[in-house]
Amino acid sequence: MESVDGLLEDAVSSGRVSGVVAMASTPGCDTYTGAYGASCREGTARVGLDTIFEISWLVRPIMTVAALRLVDSGRLDLDEPIGGVIPGMRAPHRLAGFDRTGNPVLRPVRRALTLRTLLSHTSGMNGGSWGDAMLRPEGWQDLSERIAAMPLLFDPGTRWHHSGDLGLVGVLIERVTGMPVAEYLRRAVFETLGMRDTGFYVEYNSRRRVAGGWRGLASTPGETPFYSTPQDYFSFVQAVLRRDAALLSGTSLDLVDRNQIGALTVPKSLRLSSVRAPNEVNFYPEIKLYPSTPCKWSLGFMVSAGAVDGGPRAGSLTCAAPAKAYCWIDPCSGVAGLLFARRSPGYPDLVDSLFADLQSWVYREHAEREPAARPKKHVLEWLFDGWSKEAWMTWWPM
Repeated sequence: MESVDGLLEDAVSSGRVSGVVAMASTPGCDTYTGAYGASCREGTARVGLDTIFEISWLVRPIMTVAALRLVDSGRLDLDEPIGGVIPGMRAPHRLAGFDRTGNPVLRPVRRALTLRTLLSHTSGMNGGSWGDAMLRPEGWQDLSERIAAMPLLFDPGTRWHHSGDLGLVGVLIERVTGMPVAEYLRRAVFETLGMRDTGFYVEYNSRRRVAGGWRGLASTPGETPFYSTPQDYFSFVQAVLRRDAALLSGTSLDLVDRNQIGALTVPKSLRLSSVRAPNEVNFYPEIKLYPSTPCKWSLGFMVSAGAVDGGPRAGSLTCAAPAKAYCWIDPCSGVAGLLFARRSPGYPDLVDSLFADLQSWVYREHAEREPAARPKKHVLEWLFDGWSKEAWMTWWPM
């Protein structure tokens, strides 16, 4: 993919990004890998497939897969009320409005809060950015008490709203397994797929490979200290694309790669006119991607409800950590890829558009390599294909 190499090289030389790594696979071709630019602002280190990036929001599909592995083993149920595992969540209330003095009016929810509603972002959780819930994995036990004290924004299953759902999924995992969620992810997902440089912490000997330099654990609200390398995360992407039975059952993989919110809609812009409180702002990291394509949500990914012009087909899965990392999986075309990048200091955020450009070039080259569709033949044409005129005259005298 020489054109993709040119795209990435130009992105670095023009200052669009300081460093970028891309990987992509198409049917019948070797995996494309490209890495250009610097790993850190100071020094001569270059980015590569083993550069460690802080990818925050891209942990969402991994958390989903981790929970679904417990569903496959019968230790969690998608549709059982989570109050059976977290007692403080047995009788949640929802926000019904405000009285004349500005105090919230609450009422009991009409539907159960379940693992399915958490993974599909239809729970009504009033937790703001899910990154707030992920500041410290060891603090998730306290998280359930804080969440239980907050009302839901709506009855579970009635709306789609991106919020702090997966923080509570972390609590469920810890309660069921009896181990820290970071340890469970390592055993259930990372070791299974050989993801040696992925997790909530970077070992001392590996910190020199962190893009931008090691800065310690995140301390800013909304940041998630989750790290991975392009080659590690691509292993996860490929496992989902090829429906790896070592990762999940076929039933659970269907939940990951298909729409799970029915007729509910995923907004393509921020609608502030109906917002009653700050936590009702429905922002999600993929909101600026595919602006002309309606989207749904699976358990773990945004799902394109239509084809993206010059890009992924309908049913494609996408996850993003804005200005940092992006991945997509296109089951229909058998195409998948990712982009990890370092923004150039002082430059506007141009990484979203670089991701779109990468997809366009990958699909353009994929289309050029695809053989032209052979014209359909009638069954008799296939039956007598290759017959000479003499053979015809012998079999069917004219």
